[in-house]
This record gives sequence, C-alpha cells and structure tokens, in this order.
Amino acid sequence: MDHNPIIHQSNNHEDATTTIDETLSSSSYAATMKQRRLATTLYLLTTSLLFADQNLMSPNLSAIAEEFGFDDNTRDKKLGGDIAIAFFMVGVPASFLVGCLADVIQKRSLLFLWVILIGEGACFATYFITTYAQLYWCRALTGMSVGGALPLIYSVLGDYYEPKDRGWVSGAISMGCGIGISFGQGAAGILGPRYGWRTPFLVFKGA
Repeated sequence: MDHNPIIHQSNNHEDATTTIDETLSSSSYAATMKQRRLATTLYLLTTSLLFADQNLMSPNLSAIAEEFGFDDNTRDKKLGGDIAIAFFMVGVPASFLVGCLADVIQKRSLLFLWVILIGEGACFATYFITTYAQLYWCRALTGMSVGGALPLIYSVLGDYYEPKDRGWVSGAISMGCGIGISFGQGAAGILGPRYGWRTPFLVFKGA
C-alpha cells in the first residue's frame, strides 16, 4: 500500500481541479443554452412579424383597387397578379444571394439586420404610398426581405445548435412563418374594413 503523502496530495489536487472544471463547464453550458434559447425566441418572433407582411394586401384588394380607380379585371391583374409575381420573383433570387453571402460573411447578424430593415422599411412605407408604382416596388422590396431572411436565420441557428437539435429549431422557425402569415392576413381582414387598407401596414411595422 502506498502511504506517500505527496502522491495523495497530488491526487487530491487533481480531483479538486477536475471537479472545479466540471462545475465551470456545466455552468458555462447552462449559460450558453440560455443565450441560445433567447436568440432562438427573438429570431422566431422576428420571423413571425416578417412573414405577417406577406398577405397584408389580400383581404383588402377591392379597397385598394377603388383608391387607384381599377376595375375588377385590372384589380385582379395588377394587385392580385403583378404585385404577387414581383414579391416572389424578387424574393427567390434574394434568398439564393443572401444564402450565398451567409457562407462568406462572418457578421451574419448584421447582414440579417440590414435584410430586415430593407423589408420592414418598405412595408412601413406602404402606408404612405400615393401611386401604384410605389406600391409595386414597396411590395417587391418586402418580398426581398422575406426571401432573404430565411436562409440567414437557418444559417445562424445552425451554428448555435448541434445536428441532433436542428430539427426542432427548423420546425419552430417554419411554424413561426405559418403563424405570421395567418395572423397578418387575419388582422388585415379585421383592421382594413374598419380603419382603411393602409392601417395593417402601419400597425405591423410599429409593433
């Protein structure tokens, strides 16, 4: 049996160091997880509010057409067709471009901020438009923001979580998209007839 006190002291010191390291590691992991969940919640809320913009026009197309003097056919073509095409035709390449930039830009959170500001600024500006051309380009820019935000969100959150956790995170973000679209269209259907078709754009961008 070894009775060397120096060896016993060394072993006790190593055990104590290991315990301290494990405690610090556990505390750091808990703090990191808390930060991750906070970030995920903020991204989820941002996604919901952003996608609420997508169908704000839909319940009030007749009111918009009346303001611009469109008949039914022109309403369907310009408001139901042309603007919808612009929204997605700008959003689709924006999604690809921003997704590529997310792989080479380190400050992706800053890129995400700019994407959001462009789209949300355009949505807010919709409240003040006076011509169809202004409405058209405001909705196109909003589509760019909606399209560009998703790859950035998935990229950032993909770095926050291990592969085994990314499934539920992606599901939560997708759920936020659906909630935002549903809530935005429903609110526009309630607010538009009462306070004017522009009001939903002001309400959601002031939120």
